Amino acid sequence: MRLLSLFAAALLTLVAAAPSALAKPPMEAFGDVPGIRLMEISPDGKKVAFLKRRDDGDVLFVYEFATKVSKGLVRISDIRARYLRFLGNDRVVIVASKDTRTAGFRGRYEASAAFSFDLNTGKYVQLLKGTKDIFPAQSGLGRILAVDPDGKTVYMPAYMGGSGSQPSFDLLQVLLDSGRGRVADGGRGTYNTIDWLTDSTGRVVLREDFSEKNTEHTVRARPPGGDWKQIYRKVAPLPEISVVGLSGDAKSVFTMDEQDSEFVSLYRMSIEDGSVSGPEFQRDDAEVEGVISDDNRVVHGVRYSGMYPRYEMFDKAIEEDINTVIKSLGGSSVYLSSWSQDWSKLLFFASGGRNAERYLVYDRAAKSLSIIATARPEITPGDVGEVVTMEYKARDGLKIPGLITWPTGVAEADRKNLPMIVMPHGGPESYDSVGFDWMAQFLANEGYVVIQPNFRGSAGFGSVFTVAGYGEWGRKMQDDITDGVDAMVRTGWADPERVCIVGWSYGGYAALAGGASTPDKYKCVASIAGVSDLHEMLVNTRRLRGAKDSSLVYWQLLIGDMDKDREKIDAVSPSRHADLFKAPVLLIHGASDTTVPISQSEIMSNALKNAKKPVEFIRIEGDDHGLVDNDSRRLMLTKLSEFLKAHIGK
Repeated sequence: MRLLSLFAAALLTLVAAAPSALAKPPMEAFGDVPGIRLMEISPDGKKVAFLKRRDDGDVLFVYEFATKVSKGLVRISDIRARYLRFLGNDRVVIVASKDTRTAGFRGRYEASAAFSFDLNTGKYVQLLKGTKDIFPAQSGLGRILAVDPDGKTVYMPAYMGGSGSQPSFDLLQVLLDSGRGRVADGGRGTYNTIDWLTDSTGRVVLREDFSEKNTEHTVRARPPGGDWKQIYRKVAPLPEISVVGLSGDAKSVFTMDEQDSEFVSLYRMSIEDGSVSGPEFQRDDAEVEGVISDDNRVVHGVRYSGMYPRYEMFDKAIEEDINTVIKSLGGSSVYLSSWSQDWSKLLFFASGGRNAERYLVYDRAAKSLSIIATARPEITPGDVGEVVTMEYKARDGLKIPGLITWPTGVAEADRKNLPMIVMPHGGPESYDSVGFDWMAQFLANEGYVVIQPNFRGSAGFGSVFTVAGYGEWGRKMQDDITDGVDAMVRTGWADPERVCIVGWSYGGYAALAGGASTPDKYKCVASIAGVSDLHEMLVNTRRLRGAKDSSLVYWQLLIGDMDKDREKIDAVSPSRHADLFKAPVLLIHGASDTTVPISQSEIMSNALKNAKKPVEFIRIEGDDHGLVDNDSRRLMLTKLSEFLKAHIGK
């Protein structure tokens, strides 16, 4: 890798510049739902199941390695498939959701459900459908937490109770053939219950509760041959640990916590007495971002945060093979997606480098890696813009990591004075890492250099970095973005007269905040599903969820107290400062967004119109926060492309 200088910054080149494409792919090649997605390998390692996009719906396919034949089984339409998994070798469960509203309950929500498909008969059932006393309005109805050894029963949590009562979050034992469920032995919870664990026999062994009213986080366990007892209790505004899985012998649970490090690590908690040991897995430069666990949530290893994912496993032979695959796919971010029950076959999802997303299977015995499918077949290596990591110093000296995506087909010698898109991520407690970012790649194919700064407040770089963003919306978090723009301009890579800021969700807020706080910096501003009035967002959350709701507590921790800090909050709400805007604004929002209500864009649009500032507002009916429908994405990219060309195009 070559080292490039960016004044106080360092940029690492990840891959050689891609060759010029003869003709760029159509926008739908980037924005549409990938042609192949949600691939999963069967427990016996003999086949994979996946969804293939056909028109505006998905078709469930199964591909057998021995025959090299793929077969379409059932079409899925009118709902959005979110997750796929095998349950045994001949049954696939798909979790899907749909935006809905229930009479008697405030607001819209994303209702989900699980569907079990028998691969031999082609028949399917909706799990929990018709189950007595299921609470009528709830999201997340489709999680499968464990599978009985007989393969005929699964365990699923659900809120139970009539519409006139306070529901309890129970664990249900569900028959796969009929879809009907009943509360499992030991599975009766309360309104405050948030999670459950069972052992390999299906015995319920753990219940986790968090009371928003009392700010009390508790864990109750039932050791083999024993009764329920409390093994953990902590009073705090938000839970300080996350219970993420079970040990193989079911004597311990694993928790994600910081304790003696600023980086989240994995610890072991005894089911017998709650004593904590470890850390089992810990790094001094990255967080434990997730666990590698099986159908019964038995933990086998962890994945660490970073610009590229890294793994650590209890079985070091498996870890070595994972690293072998990662090295062979240099320049890509490689994710372990699933594996056969005996771990002889490993399914990987690779993203970035010279390619778009693709699925590969590694045969551990044969030491062979095979490509199964390319998720975006219309995109060739020549269409992929080169991605490099970057690091620069903010004005107060804090190091800010991020990404640069170079415009496709522009030789390295010509990378100067380029039109630039600044694209801050959503969250804001998330981060951008190396991979095929469909939106950044679309913009690179349009001729723009794209920077994605991981401003303070982002996750993945330790708690000190994350907490540095608390209370800094529109302030130091925004300065970090501005300082990234200035660093790119100082190198001569970006033309200061052709810079636009584009963001989604929190990134949409950051785009609007940039238009208000640094009006001379950007020639145009585009906000997709963005927040514009922070106080109204907090008021809406309290109205829908209540004053004690943990999400409201969290947002006020990040932004400020909605009552005590009103003046401070208004000072960084873009809609309150529409008069400061100089650049034209594009607002795009899904009408069925349950994460950031469309009223946030309506407020911004009205404020800009009243201030006689140029604004275009695109309301997309029938779609949610992610604009997941192909027609929505195409409309969004069309409008965005036209907007950018009008203001910073060549």
